[in-house]
Amino acid sequence: MKPSTRRQIRNGLRIAGGMGLFLIAAMILGVAIDGLQAGAGHLRLWPNGAIALGLIVLVTAILVLSARVWILYIAGCLLFALPKCFIVIASGRDFYSPHAPFSRLVAAELGLFSLVSLFLIYRVTQNHAPGIVDRMAFTFFTLALVFAFSRQEFAVIAIWQVAGVVALCLAWLLSRRKHGRQGVLPH
Repeated sequence: MKPSTRRQIRNGLRIAGGMGLFLIAAMILGVAIDGLQAGAGHLRLWPNGAIALGLIVLVTAILVLSARVWILYIAGCLLFALPKCFIVIASGRDFYSPHAPFSRLVAAELGLFSLVSLFLIYRVTQNHAPGIVDRMAFTFFTLALVFAFSRQEFAVIAIWQVAGVVALCLAWLLSRRKHGRQGVLPH
């Protein structure tokens, strides 16, 4: 077997394994969020809260380990959300979800959020493989996005979405500072 074939097989297995871990983490996170929402009025810290917290910690660990692969999937989903938001803004009608329509303001917010997030994800991943700080920022961004959508918090300033974008901004600034220092050669 040629070395290039082995490399392709390894890359394919890495991508498949990373996406598989992402999907497993998504299922576990769904169970944790359902557990938190089902007992929202009468949530007991033990065992309900402890189990949900343990599941969220497990999901966080899985996502940090596989962030290099699934962040591109998230970026693709955000990219496909942009035209849908623009259609809702232009037409004033939601063709995609007639059961739960949303306004032009919410579509503008989601479009701006998607655009800013795509820019930051691209800026962080364009020059280097994501480091541990980048992976943690991607994981926090994704968890914040899931929590915002699960609570259906759509307002002009949604705290979960702002927190996710701030995490991406910090990762971008840190990666820029790190790579800016390496690019300078001593005299």
